[in-house]
Amino acid sequence: MKIAVVYGSLSGNTERLARGVFDRISPEYEKAIFDVKDKPDLSDYDVVALGFWIDKSFPHKAMKEFIPEVRDKEVFLMGTMGYYPDSDHGQTCIKNSVGLVDKSCKLLGYFMCNGKIDMRILERIGQMKPKNMGEEIFKKHMLDEKNLIRYKMLGDHVNETDIEFCSARFNERIAIKAAIDSL
Repeated sequence: MKIAVVYGSLSGNTERLARGVFDRISPEYEKAIFDVKDKPDLSDYDVVALGFWIDKSFPHKAMKEFIPEVRDKEVFLMGTMGYYPDSDHGQTCIKNSVGLVDKSCKLLGYFMCNGKIDMRILERIGQMKPKNMGEEIFKKHMLDEKNLIRYKMLGDHVNETDIEFCSARFNERIAIKAAIDSL
């Protein structure tokens, strides 16, 4: 079985998660890791793990465009976000991410965890001049004092526990696939 891990990262969180998962893939499998910016050719791979950060409830732009291009693969999604993955918002992000996977692919599973928000994003939001009520509400929500506390505390992620949980789920799905393929 050949496994590719493809990631995109802004603050380093998603890269840390992707590399941690990559390092924990059993040596019995051929594996490679790529940055999505390099637009890797995945034609020789059986399984593709896609790592991304959440932007406006979807994978970031490069990965949002890349995921639907992956065809005829078994896919595992792993994302980082600056809010709680088990919240309603987190569930929406998961649903949106899964919805990008092409119907020719089989979804092996997914993992979403907290991740540090790049402070440059918050600074840009702080400087934005809202053009409409929606943008005004978005700015106010993002820079809400309670959210700023959350962003700071959740910024300790991606941590070793996140990597271990994601790796355990991914490796379990790989082991199941390998056992079924051997029938």
